[in-house]
Amino acid sequence: MPEQATPDHGIGTTPPELGGATFPEANIRAVQAVAGALASTLGPTPRDKLVVTALASRQPDNPNNPPRDEFAVATDGATILEELPLEHPIAPLVRRLIGPERPGDSDIEGQDIPDGVTTSVVLAAALLDEAADLLEMGVHQADICAGYQAALSVATDTLAAAARPLDPGRERERAEAIARSAMNGNDIGGLVTDWARVAVDIAAQVGHPTAKTLAVRTKRTGRISDSRLVRGAVLDRNGRADERMPRAVDDASVLVLGGHGTGGLVDPEPEGDWSADSSADFAELATAFDGRRDTVVADLLTAGVDAVLAREGISSEYAEALADHGVLGIRRVNRLKLTQAARATGATIVHDPTDVTAEDLGWAERVAVENHDPRPGRRRKRKMTLIEGCEDPDSVTALLPGTFDQGGEQLTRQLRKGAKAVAAAAGDGVSHGGYLPGAGAVDVALARAVREAATAYGSKVQLAVERFADAAEMVLFTLAKNAGDDPLGAVADTRARQRAEPDGERYGYVVPDGVADAVDAGVLDAHARRRESYTAGTQVANLILGIDQAVAATVSVDRADPEDTIYDGRAEQVQQARENGQ
Repeated sequence: MPEQATPDHGIGTTPPELGGATFPEANIRAVQAVAGALASTLGPTPRDKLVVTALASRQPDNPNNPPRDEFAVATDGATILEELPLEHPIAPLVRRLIGPERPGDSDIEGQDIPDGVTTSVVLAAALLDEAADLLEMGVHQADICAGYQAALSVATDTLAAAARPLDPGRERERAEAIARSAMNGNDIGGLVTDWARVAVDIAAQVGHPTAKTLAVRTKRTGRISDSRLVRGAVLDRNGRADERMPRAVDDASVLVLGGHGTGGLVDPEPEGDWSADSSADFAELATAFDGRRDTVVADLLTAGVDAVLAREGISSEYAEALADHGVLGIRRVNRLKLTQAARATGATIVHDPTDVTAEDLGWAERVAVENHDPRPGRRRKRKMTLIEGCEDPDSVTALLPGTFDQGGEQLTRQLRKGAKAVAAAAGDGVSHGGYLPGAGAVDVALARAVREAATAYGSKVQLAVERFADAAEMVLFTLAKNAGDDPLGAVADTRARQRAEPDGERYGYVVPDGVADAVDAGVLDAHARRRESYTAGTQVANLILGIDQAVAATVSVDRADPEDTIYDGRAEQVQQARENGQ
């Protein structure tokens, strides 16, 4: 039965079992430690982080699965935060900065990785650092939280006033600048400009990318500079159902078959309790199946089908019939890829192969099966089906040759971040569109507005509002520090330039120029992302400041005595069992 709660060891302390740390100082130190690991990844001159998640030397020997070191190399704040082995109880709160968990088959590499996670962590740590000073001065947590919340309201209003709308079609150069800023510090292959163009093309075609509207496929062979955006779908590890089928079909009408039990071209199971008593029964059944196949294939040809994508199997009999008529059949296409192909081609996913019409079909300029990535020690090569040249597709695919393992994963994340930033700036998928000057410019301007608003608040709340402004400037401070410059001087110079210039709020710390006009330099951030960073960082800081005690909850495994329970009958049975030695 659960024991009584442990005695109160005083507000702001923990029981001895938890080390006797004081709160919220213990949690503040924990967040500062995480921020210390991430801070050097902020900006255009980051340092990679090697996060070791498993060591071979600490794993048991297993001949079937030899132990090996497992690690991740990244400069992406969200990835590092996901991979860090955080065991502190406050870790779930910090991981809220990444966003919701990705359930089921939506767990796509980089799908929900947001931009600005490192900024959020740095800001949260800075707010907590300022809060620690205020706590020592005797300011109560409630006053600090109230001040931070008031300052956040001023900050978001300032961001909204500074935001400028974006039309990606007419402002292509600025859209690419937003994508580059989102991918800053991850210039894989020195091709960040090319990746930015791809990201803008993605956002222009499908808007805010999701798992269904954007796929990213990598392959080892080829050159990374040959990466391109396929206006259609790429089915990785899916090939022809029969070697006699054509390898490619041009001007293809595409049928997409989905559904459990119906998403393929196979003979159905006999209905009822069918059993064969003689060879004549088998012959009759085979004749019925032959007739059904002939009808289905004839209907597909009448509808004009050139390629079939099936969720389930395509039997050898169907495959032979399709091959005889020059129809390409692709089987075992998983649900997500099937959805991507349907959205790309404009096809309707059909759940009954006996009920196919021309209106159900999609179209692609070309459907082709390619071999690539030969595997060591194996004769068979990896198959890949390209469905491209689709007209105004609702799903596209970034095809990245010459990438694999960590590099491929990093590039996948960066492309998604860039495309999402452009879409957010265009107002797609967010409630606050537009873009802002980056390079810490908006943070310094925001800090000035917060300081001016602080005088409207009385008592100790005013102190917290002012400290919020100091924390906001830590963004530019960290950018300059990571670039090897004098961070204090950079903050002071930026303040001076913003006061002196007509469009002063555009001035920030631009690498390698120093304090300069961020808009002219092409350092732009999506308004929605910066707003999310400030909102999330402030929320996490306030949540942590609101925790003033930890309680060690333990559970007893002792069997209940009869007098400890209200169930007298059961208690008597337990007592009898003890006496009988059971």
